[in-house]
Amino acid sequence: MCSIERNSLDTRYLETLLEVVEGGSLAAAGRRQNITAAAVGQRLKALEQELGTRLVARSGATVRPTSACLRMLPRLQSILSETRRLQSDVAEDGLAGPYRLGVISTGLSDYVPSLVTHLPELAPDVELVITPGSSTQLYDMVSRADLDAAILVEPHFQIPKTLAIQHLNTQPFAWVTPTEPATADLPLVVYDRTSWGGEIAWRWIEQQATVPQVLCEMDSPETVASLVASGVARAVLPIWASLAGMSGINIHSIEELTPRSIVFVHRGTPIDRVCVGVMRGG
Repeated sequence: MCSIERNSLDTRYLETLLEVVEGGSLAAAGRRQNITAAAVGQRLKALEQELGTRLVARSGATVRPTSACLRMLPRLQSILSETRRLQSDVAEDGLAGPYRLGVISTGLSDYVPSLVTHLPELAPDVELVITPGSSTQLYDMVSRADLDAAILVEPHFQIPKTLAIQHLNTQPFAWVTPTEPATADLPLVVYDRTSWGGEIAWRWIEQQATVPQVLCEMDSPETVASLVASGVARAVLPIWASLAGMSGINIHSIEELTPRSIVFVHRGTPIDRVCVGVMRGG
């Protein structure tokens, strides 16, 4: 019996395919991987030859995955997730390799600076990769192992035993109003009521005798605060660390409103434990 040896799949090429699927173009994938669009195309061609099927369909500058590619995506993501863990596995202290951390928008200013400053000192072989997003998105990504850990608003449901949750901070809510004009007639910019934190705020607003006119709604507390500072609206927002230093706003705590809790969802790896120490100032 005669067999023909086939080339093993290069995980770098698999990473490129995933970038193409997520970015929708060869150019975008090339920028993220620091290679040319032509090199991206060559990698895709090599994968298609190796697997014996088309993986992407092109329409001008846009690229979309074929049905065959979509079927293999879950396994592809799993392979890449496990591959990324190899460096950490072989390091004696477990402190090596890429570390994919999801962070909600307000956490980018509250926690990322200290992590970027101190993690290289404590774990020089760890490559920190930050992914911004909403709490819902980030939790789903951690659950699928697309992220190693995430800083987000505490879920309102019980998490599986495969994940750990660490409390980081409790953030009270407040009326945030512009310093000028200081009027109670301003419309409301709503902190997205479908978000885990915004849902808490909106339930309280609905319980008030008069619900203000809503100007718009968004899941970006920093942008909401900026709109308030411009004098066009007011808002009910959590008090994160950077809010207190913002100019052009007044902050009035709402004592009867349940605070939101910021937590760190992770799997208890050595890198996770180092990050907890950094974020807690230890």
